[in-house]
Amino acid sequence: MVGAWFDIFGTTPTDTFDAIPLPREQKKLIMGDGYHLGSGVGGFGHPGLPPRLDVLQRAWFDHWLRGIDNGIDRFTPMIVKQQGGGWTDAPEFPRTEAVYRRMYLDDIPSGTSPGSHYDGGLSADPRQAAVRDLAVTPALSSLCGRDAARITAGATAILDLCTNDSRVWENDGLSFTSGPVPAPTTVSGPIAVHLNVVEDAADGYWVATVNDVAPDGVSHEIATGQLVASMRQIDEDASKRSPNGDYTEPHYFLDLGRRQRTVPGVPVTLDIALTPIEAVLQPGHRLRIDVYASNFPKALPPMIFLADSGLKPEHLRLDPGAPSWVNIPLTAAIPAGS
Repeated sequence: MVGAWFDIFGTTPTDTFDAIPLPREQKKLIMGDGYHLGSGVGGFGHPGLPPRLDVLQRAWFDHWLRGIDNGIDRFTPMIVKQQGGGWTDAPEFPRTEAVYRRMYLDDIPSGTSPGSHYDGGLSADPRQAAVRDLAVTPALSSLCGRDAARITAGATAILDLCTNDSRVWENDGLSFTSGPVPAPTTVSGPIAVHLNVVEDAADGYWVATVNDVAPDGVSHEIATGQLVASMRQIDEDASKRSPNGDYTEPHYFLDLGRRQRTVPGVPVTLDIALTPIEAVLQPGHRLRIDVYASNFPKALPPMIFLADSGLKPEHLRLDPGAPSWVNIPLTAAIPAGS
């Protein structure tokens, strides 16, 4: 199998790989850091990269169809390109050394995102002292973002105008940023963002991204997800949780009969599933959660939802009694934003 973290179908290869009913030596997965066009396999066959795909395919069929002992069955089951790092073996995904941890969103300015609609903090411990509502409005700055490159199969990434830097999109978003990591810190696995929100209408639409923020301020998106507020009911049988009890992969009932419209002014909680990733934060880099109210062209809710939302402003409620957080698998704790 060959895929990429920002392929249109990038949410499924790791789960599909695990679901194939074969021993691990009889199946292999290569995950690049790219898009559907090429799946991040450009440059294969050069030093430091996997062999060319045609070479791997020939060796694979030589072994399994012709019985040639060429060692292809002894390759690591998964070979991945870490976002923010290089190519590496991944004996398991998520990596066993990655521990799911909550990181809480708060209103303590990080000082790292002056261009965002709001610049807040991100911490392993709750720091929110009082209830505060942060408004966010549907906008079109998402056209200049990595999600636009994803839904166009990588076509907009060819120009590379703003694919690798979310700061234009963040002008219309709420940003929550940690402190810098002192050592390389790996993120490995699916991610879920838990938000406490208040709508001004009978429905709403929320988008969350995880970003790797470099010391020079460049904000590189590494995971993304979205949810219509009224379709928030979760199918527990299909969903997964981490040992801390939080969702890692919430799955929703895509059934209008289970739709739960929101009541204006009444808070509701949303658990938003983000794409699974393998990434590494280099020393001095920060983790950022961005929250938006729209994500065109990657996603546009059907008219039945848009009509109920009225495209009105939405509110992220930061409440010490009902906090918002990201449940993220990390190999080390991350310092709080200042």
